[in-house]
Amino acid sequence: MSVTRRREFTWFEGLAFLLSAIGVQLCSEFIAQWGPYFYSPTEGGARTIYVALGFILPMFVVARLFDAITDPLVGVWSDETRPTPGRLRLIPLFGRRRPFIFWGSILMTFTGIAFWYPPFNRETALNFVYGTVLLCLHLGLFTICVVPLNALGPEVARSKEARVKLGQWTAVGMILGLAIAAVLPGVLLDALDPARRAPVLPGERPAYSAVGYQYVAILFALVSLAVFQFAVWAVKERFDEKPQNGKSATVGTVMRDMYGTLRNSVFRKYIAAFFLFSVGFLAVQRILPNWAEVGLGGDEGTVTKMMLPFIASALLTAFVLAPLLSKWMAMKWQLFLAFLLIILGLPMMYLIAVCDVSASTKALLGSALFFVCGIGQGILYVLYTPLLGEIIDLDEQQTGQRREGAYWGMHGVAFKAGQAASVAVSNLCMSTLGNSVDRPLGILMVGPVSGVIALLGLLVVWTYPILSVTHATTQELLTEEPGMRVGR
Repeated sequence: MSVTRRREFTWFEGLAFLLSAIGVQLCSEFIAQWGPYFYSPTEGGARTIYVALGFILPMFVVARLFDAITDPLVGVWSDETRPTPGRLRLIPLFGRRRPFIFWGSILMTFTGIAFWYPPFNRETALNFVYGTVLLCLHLGLFTICVVPLNALGPEVARSKEARVKLGQWTAVGMILGLAIAAVLPGVLLDALDPARRAPVLPGERPAYSAVGYQYVAILFALVSLAVFQFAVWAVKERFDEKPQNGKSATVGTVMRDMYGTLRNSVFRKYIAAFFLFSVGFLAVQRILPNWAEVGLGGDEGTVTKMMLPFIASALLTAFVLAPLLSKWMAMKWQLFLAFLLIILGLPMMYLIAVCDVSASTKALLGSALFFVCGIGQGILYVLYTPLLGEIIDLDEQQTGQRREGAYWGMHGVAFKAGQAASVAVSNLCMSTLGNSVDRPLGILMVGPVSGVIALLGLLVVWTYPILSVTHATTQELLTEEPGMRVGR
């Protein structure tokens, strides 16, 4: 049966992608959003400072750069892996992607928990070393699990319609995972921290401890392990192909495939746009607890309340609006709309924080802002698989090769370099302009600065081409003229 006529993925496999997307968010977003605040909370508060603010930047930048470097390595390694089990495969799993997901998810369970146990209950450089090493290990194992998982998407969904449907499954999982990772900790941290339940005498500050963070980390790590393992056994690698050179990946093949992806002019615009947008959007995400505290007069629970409308609008968009947009608009303009909705909201964070209204009114304005941004995020989550799948099909027309792992790996380089740069943007703002209750300007200016950076990504999207490439048309071209190369 031909690929174009066979059922490309089942609802059960779609469910596996949905659940694995939840796992992706749980084992990444909790650390990304709450990690900097845990190790270096706002000065003048009652929380323990484990690492000085100036060390948070190198801790997360080093880890993200290490993570970005490993992405294409793992992607090409996965592309070049033989699908049939060999002697070195301890668990005889069939496929190029499943062994990576299996082992990566198991090992990063331990690192995802250990990160929240700094060895000293005070500010010291040893905590910085410990946190940096654990973060590098965790993100490296995260790459081993997630890059091959992402590469499965274009393999099991080859048509635009199938990719949009798979994008919906993935989007719902990403949104639900974000809801759990960003919203639930605000509730759990308070409920699971015994220090917060201790009686507070008049004139004393409430007490806080690391226990709440540690319990949440254990819970999220175990749930992530379960859903990744479900994907290993539920998704069938029905489009397995032999390694491109019949051998295991080498430094030469990695460099060849990395260079090959960058020769694709459409992909260059793709990674430039997502890098710039990620820098701006994620810089704001990093300081949400700080912004809620000094800008809105709230705490972690305030973040939870504002994220609820974000999650609701993102889910509604993924279920209803995004599929309709895929029929009415080219993917270029869907991407443009998604970026625009989010970028317009970034400077508003400053205005909401400084406006002369009550704390409850500020919380309502923040919730409305998050609702609009949720629409843009819902569109983005659905677009990832069809956008990159289209680029992979174009590459197959140009080279005759399918390099899902290499492209997802390079996508990871752009996104994670953006994550590293976002930490730099937020920390430079706070270290230069202030990061305290008495000097909050650095926290409040992250929004406007991030908006300018993300706007550059929107300008790149404006130059993005409108493509009409499918796997079926690619196969027809390659069948009619074997070995042909279509453009550059």
